[in-house]
Amino acid sequence: MDLHDLCFRHELDQRLFDLYAAPDADKNRRRTIPRDAEAARALLGTVSTLTGHAPFAKIARCALAAHERYLREDGLSFALCRDSALREFCGEGEDIRFLGWAALILETVRVQLGDDAFGPFLRCVIEAESASAAQHAERGRVCV
Repeated sequence: MDLHDLCFRHELDQRLFDLYAAPDADKNRRRTIPRDAEAARALLGTVSTLTGHAPFAKIARCALAAHERYLREDGLSFALCRDSALREFCGEGEDIRFLGWAALILETVRVQLGDDAFGPFLRCVIEAESASAAQHAERGRVCV
């Protein structure tokens, strides 16, 4: 696990705790997230590790765009929305290792969480990845 992974996981945990916390929850009390979100977090961590951070951010944005299109467009399957979003975000010529596998994992996460929880969960993932990438870049500039 590199520093970026560590920052991402910490940032994602904080965002997921906030997402799933009761409105009146005490910030000092031990917080947990639901088991399905915990499993989804682990699956996406695997995708991030295998694809790398920059491709993972693209894949997560792609999954969110596909999910939003799937909810808007009546009659389209998630797989069709996902595949068209992958082509739009990643282009035909871009070679991202494990892209097909990552797409299947994302669909598994969507089914596991359900349509209502998948969008907010992915937003947390995208925001956490952006924040950790910015922290990692800042640390890199300071160290130079």
